[in-house]
Amino acid sequence: MININHCPASDFEAEFQLIFNNHMKGLPICHNGLQVRAIGFQNFKKHWIGAMVTPWSILVVLAQGNKSNWPEIQVGKILSITLPAGAFSFLGMVSDRLGKFLACSLMSPVDPLFNQRSAEAFAARALMLMLTPESDSSHTTHSTRSAIPENLSRRDFFTTFSKEMIADDKP
Repeated sequence: MININHCPASDFEAEFQLIFNNHMKGLPICHNGLQVRAIGFQNFKKHWIGAMVTPWSILVVLAQGNKSNWPEIQVGKILSITLPAGAFSFLGMVSDRLGKFLACSLMSPVDPLFNQRSAEAFAARALMLMLTPESDSSHTTHSTRSAIPENLSRRDFFTTFSKEMIADDKP
């Protein structure tokens, strides 16, 4: 179980590595170029939040720290969690090692154009944006708004992002 005084990044890495080894390895959804990595874990309102890169998905996880202000989690049910950037949908999950935790999928399956570095950068950036208050990010939103088409789908957004990451990744 997660302890508020202990960063659970290594626990999440170990658990997701076990899931990969026992259940996911060899499945077509997996990106063979990616390894399980915990990214940017930090204390958030007496709980732990961080991102996970796995061969099958990139997600943000929220783990219980303080029992007194932890929401009632129903495994397999969606719960709306308000972060500084707004409300996000998290799925209730459970494991023997981690106990109950929440996961917000950012990308599944992972774009085949991503390598480990770009997947980790994407996860870190998404986590940072989710933890940035809307008012703090408004100055960047206004300056880049004209460059983003109004009818841009979520898939197009992530495809555009992955192409930019790959371009940035080249020497």
